[in-house]
Amino acid sequence: MRLIYLLPLIQIAVACSSSDSNIFEIDPRNFVDNKITLSEIANDIKYIPLDNSFPIGITYTLRITKEHIYLSIKEVGIVQFDRNGKFVRKIGSRGKGPGEYWYGMNFTVDDLTGNVYVLDHGIVKVYSPSGIFLRDILLKGYAGGYSFSDLEIFNSLLFFPDYIPTGDSKYSWVFIDTLGHLVATKKNSVPPFQSGIETEGSTYKFENKLFYSNYFNDTIFSISSNLSNSATYLFAQGDHRWPKERIDIESESIYRLFRHGGMFETNRFIVFVYAYLERYTYCLIDKKTKETFLANKYEETPGRYTKYKPWLINDLDGGMPLSGNIKYYSENEDEFIITLINPFNLKTYVASAEFKSIIPKYPEKKKELIKLADSMKETDNPVLVLVRLKD
Repeated sequence: MRLIYLLPLIQIAVACSSSDSNIFEIDPRNFVDNKITLSEIANDIKYIPLDNSFPIGITYTLRITKEHIYLSIKEVGIVQFDRNGKFVRKIGSRGKGPGEYWYGMNFTVDDLTGNVYVLDHGIVKVYSPSGIFLRDILLKGYAGGYSFSDLEIFNSLLFFPDYIPTGDSKYSWVFIDTLGHLVATKKNSVPPFQSGIETEGSTYKFENKLFYSNYFNDTIFSISSNLSNSATYLFAQGDHRWPKERIDIESESIYRLFRHGGMFETNRFIVFVYAYLERYTYCLIDKKTKETFLANKYEETPGRYTKYKPWLINDLDGGMPLSGNIKYYSENEDEFIITLINPFNLKTYVASAEFKSIIPKYPEKKKELIKLADSMKETDNPVLVLVRLKD
């Protein structure tokens, strides 16, 4: 999912809402800068090089199922790999002809049927598990000023979140069945306004529930299997929140606004990346203690206001810190965070004095990482990183 204009860091803390002690309130003004490393939350790391049958350039959406890895690639389309990273097939193809998708950046996979649903500017393209085009689903103008930018599958229904990007959205979200019939909607409670920036939000699944948030609403909603919804977390109000008016993106005032994205949840943490003031960082909130942890690196660049960037130190095997877009994946009773790394960056890092001086928690895994880096070319395709979280 895209995160627009994420530049700085925020200070975040969690406190019980005064109106409901069961609801967390996330407040960027009450920040405690606790540090955290990968070994404190995880106990294993695995690397899966993706097949070099064709070059992988810019990537968008990454999804894992029990049998496959799926990736949308700018110049290629949506590609399916097995769980060892071997190329299996393309899902449909890029183009403007019948059964083809022009964008194909965002997609979801039904774990039950294996069908792949590709969002393509107001249309959903449906493909079989073998990549054969099945049908189009027209979205019939349910979205606001822009088409939907995201989709998810939940209880065999297609979920389309509307993050109110232009201030004129009729619904917060829409549920449609896999044949295109409208099933349920939630009316947008934010009064219409004019926005000068297309904003995003977050959608994620956890423990048989679906979660939704946007920049303009206080509430992070959870949606149950019967499609009822309730407030689960809150963003505190204040002048740090995104205003319901036009914003000059060139103004320094944008750095004083709280921007969150990439949100997900584990058994222990609420996790998201956010920007506020000088920082851009990962935030992990312990759901039991309400303690907040930040993972970032100071990196001052001339001409830039942001002085920190997301940076979760990998002290499991001493490998590259997690610094890009991280996702959550669960299988059976195991939980993982996943991301992609570039072989050129991996080889450069393993050859560095910094890496050589690190004594990780698992020295034998450091040796395995060196062996992997030595076996790869700088021009090889990305490597999928799976980090298994502690129970």
